Amino acid sequence: MAGTVVAPYLLNVTERSTDAGTAGGTKTQLAPFDYHGVRLLESPWQKQYQETRDFYYKIPDDNALKGFRERAGLPAPGVKLEGWYGNDAFNVFPQWLSGMARMSAATGDQAVGEKAHNLMLEWAKTIEPDGYFYYSRKPTFHYTYDKTVCGLVDLCKYAGYQDALPLLEKITDWAIKNLSRTRQPATSGDPSSGMSEWYTLSENLYRAYQLTGNPKYKEFGDVWPYTSYWSKFTTQTDPDIHDLHAYSHVNTLSSAAMAYAVTGDSQFLKVIINAYDYFERTQFYATGGYGPSEKLMLPDGSLGKSLEIDSNNFETICGSWAGFKLGRYLMMFTGEARYGDWIEKLLYNGIGAALPMLPDGRTFYYSDYRLGGCRKIYGAIHDIGGDWRWPCCSGTFPQVVADYHNIIYFKAPDGLYVNMFLPSEVTWTQAGTEVKVTQQTGYPESDTTNLTVQINKPTPFSLKFRVPAWSRGTTVKVNDTKLDVTIAAGTWATVQRTWNPGDRVTIQIPMEMTMVPVDRQHPNRVAFRYGPVVLVRTEESLEVPNRTELSRWITPASQSLEFHTLEESKGNLLPFYRVARGQPYRMYFDLKG
Repeated sequence: MAGTVVAPYLLNVTERSTDAGTAGGTKTQLAPFDYHGVRLLESPWQKQYQETRDFYYKIPDDNALKGFRERAGLPAPGVKLEGWYGNDAFNVFPQWLSGMARMSAATGDQAVGEKAHNLMLEWAKTIEPDGYFYYSRKPTFHYTYDKTVCGLVDLCKYAGYQDALPLLEKITDWAIKNLSRTRQPATSGDPSSGMSEWYTLSENLYRAYQLTGNPKYKEFGDVWPYTSYWSKFTTQTDPDIHDLHAYSHVNTLSSAAMAYAVTGDSQFLKVIINAYDYFERTQFYATGGYGPSEKLMLPDGSLGKSLEIDSNNFETICGSWAGFKLGRYLMMFTGEARYGDWIEKLLYNGIGAALPMLPDGRTFYYSDYRLGGCRKIYGAIHDIGGDWRWPCCSGTFPQVVADYHNIIYFKAPDGLYVNMFLPSEVTWTQAGTEVKVTQQTGYPESDTTNLTVQINKPTPFSLKFRVPAWSRGTTVKVNDTKLDVTIAAGTWATVQRTWNPGDRVTIQIPMEMTMVPVDRQHPNRVAFRYGPVVLVRTEESLEVPNRTELSRWITPASQSLEFHTLEESKGNLLPFYRVARGQPYRMYFDLKG
């Protein structure tokens, strides 16, 4: 049964990880709530979370374990999970454990935590006495070990199952002896050369070190720095990273972030700040997505050109997970609000716009942004007949939707930071007093969010909220009185006061239609974005005669966040997240004139 982790050093580390302050050798500016104290309220994103939770909870244990048991020569009832990992679920199974552990912590869902624990216990029976749990005695594919470390760390850290730790140590002792140390960097000429993804190992090994205090994990984490790649962001203005695998080369930056967390070496912080700035400038679509055909692009107009030929523009589930993590690390270590804008784009236009899992394991994989017409499908347009059951994105799916609980709010000694505008509740202790804030909003389909403070006695603290970089004219009221506070786009706005029971905060963030060029070389190849939400055209091609006539030519329709042109019969613009499976749409357009 799930319980409290009782070893004192574990309790101390857990406390350090949930408050702004020192983490390892690093001073953190902000702390996420780390899946404790935040509850989602009714919204499309809460519904998506619940549907995802229910999907993974209903996977029969015997089906998930069948491949492992067969490999170990044990009785193996159940039905094999076919598809990418038909022999066993090696590369997604531990991510399911991670996602369910995080769900258990975030919602108090004991059933999903117990399911994850039972899966772990049964999987443990397939580990050989020397710790061998792999597909090969001399493996060159590091991905499996990395994901398994994450799953076991999370079962202990979030679900409270301390019996995950001996398993973690057992497989790590085996990995230390047997994992290949070749560490071949990926290269632009041969992007598959680094596809063992050894360069992502440090993040979860350092997390294991933070959790346990065992130096073994830090020492093993120190084996895997991706210096040849990370250093490009501190030595080159335009780093030579084109054609590298996009998702894993964003994901490895979380290893650099954790290297900063445990060492305090400011060079690692510089790496992730510079990398984000470069990616934001050269790699991101209007959605926050990146990586057409899973490749990073040269900053020469290649991103814009990709829309002419690619339909697999963004590896959506894994890519959103990597973005959520990196954005959160950046906010923790710098305290800056601007990184929340990327998280927001991915929330509404990335994972939040994904199709749900199908019973046979088919997974929404690529978002399609191409010129001339798009579809939302399972798998890839260029490989409609391919087997897209249980791909890598089926592993990150439960992790990234669980993370909704971890991106809405941050905290620091001075108070609460509101990062996302989602219906939710957050509870924490401020100066010895329990505070609960309830956020009620229809955002992004409404421009207003309301926060109500529930507290037993007057208590002073700061309530800060992210002012999106795209916004203009944001206002804030307390108890219907407009406040004269500094509100600058891309920063935190601060309401500092002694709060009384029932105080109400109303934040209005006016939205407007903007055209977002895909890159500098294609200023007239644009997507339409209303606030943070990318809109798509559901019918014929859209040609806008003149940028200055945008507000006249495109006007609101009757339904929230839908718009029509002067030629209403040609279809509406609507949020990408509303597009259904198979529905034709266009996201990017070439303007006339």
